[in-house]
Amino acid sequence: MTILFSSWPAYGHLLPMLPLARAAARAGEEVLISSGADLTGLIKSRGFAAHKAGPTLEQSYAAAATSMAEHGGPTQFGDLAPEQEMALAAEYFFGAAAVARARELLPMMADRRPDLVIHDNMELGAPAAAEILRIPHITHSYGPIVPGTEEFSDVLGRTLSAADLPDPIHSIFRGSYVDICPPSLQPTGSSAPWTRQVALRPAPGEIQPGDELPTGFADLPHPQTIYLTLGTVVNQRPEVFRAVLAGCAEHPVNVVTTLGPGVDPAVLGPQPASVLVASYLPQALVLAHCTAVVSHVGAGTMLGALCFGLPQLALPQGTDQPFNAAALVASGAGIALAPGEITPDAIAVSLGRLLTESGIRAQAEAVRAEIAGMPAADAVLHELLANVFR
Repeated sequence: MTILFSSWPAYGHLLPMLPLARAAARAGEEVLISSGADLTGLIKSRGFAAHKAGPTLEQSYAAAATSMAEHGGPTQFGDLAPEQEMALAAEYFFGAAAVARARELLPMMADRRPDLVIHDNMELGAPAAAEILRIPHITHSYGPIVPGTEEFSDVLGRTLSAADLPDPIHSIFRGSYVDICPPSLQPTGSSAPWTRQVALRPAPGEIQPGDELPTGFADLPHPQTIYLTLGTVVNQRPEVFRAVLAGCAEHPVNVVTTLGPGVDPAVLGPQPASVLVASYLPQALVLAHCTAVVSHVGAGTMLGALCFGLPQLALPQGTDQPFNAAALVASGAGIALAPGEITPDAIAVSLGRLLTESGIRAQAEAVRAEIAGMPAADAVLHELLANVFR
């Protein structure tokens, strides 16, 4: 059969679906992955057939800013309360992109007739198109359930309906939800509106043939290494990188930092021998050599670090990150600083806690054990297909 995976155009949404996609390929199924043009190169580099549909991430931000301004709202998502940000994003960011993606997916799906659609829980263009073509669809998570998911989804559904496309929300919630989040990381009081939840062990990322640690890694002077990242979406904040590096300099640790796309390493200035700066590194390769993680606490980074039992300092910058940070802190596996609290002194104090408080590391190891006990992708794929096509 043919299985179409459809992803919101961001690394943190696509990469968590690759283990299930690889399981499908191993099972002999034809796999096609669709996303924005900004991810087609990544999809092809991982050995999958790629299809382009919908706006890129940059185009989605630009279109949302224009639409929000036209309706008298803010022109960007930063500095808004999480609840307000999510409400605006549902309509103008994820909702508008879902409309465009559904319209671009429909001709291909009508021609190829995939047997099953698997989409991440922020990408609703594919299930809307699947509803028209009567193709079954499954939701794939990329992290903890965000509080207010049902209200957020209602806005997404209404946005699709207003564009004369099917509202797939009722059908989505009646279907399966592939949940890669260990139970101890789910926010307190949150519950999934999906009828059927299927646990899947999260992966820290893929290590491709030829991937290797950066030049100079073996020469780092200290026995302990910190991994610093702000991901690939909220990474345009050199002042945060500078504050973290200054705070880390108060401890005898190495720092390996990935800046992500669009950030010139020169903006950080000269760095000591204990600091390595790169645009991108395979997360799973680096984390295996680290002591702790300092990040924006995107779901992929957070879960990847916990796959190695690493304690974390969360620096949430927006979107779902404040909710992830709250879940991480509640689990005992990390601590967090709000954007206004990020100073070199606060970083130094917080990092000191990560390095010395055994309780934080013990909780991170406990979550690691919980992840290790979750089902692997091959078994999950078999269960999903048996349920859909029984």
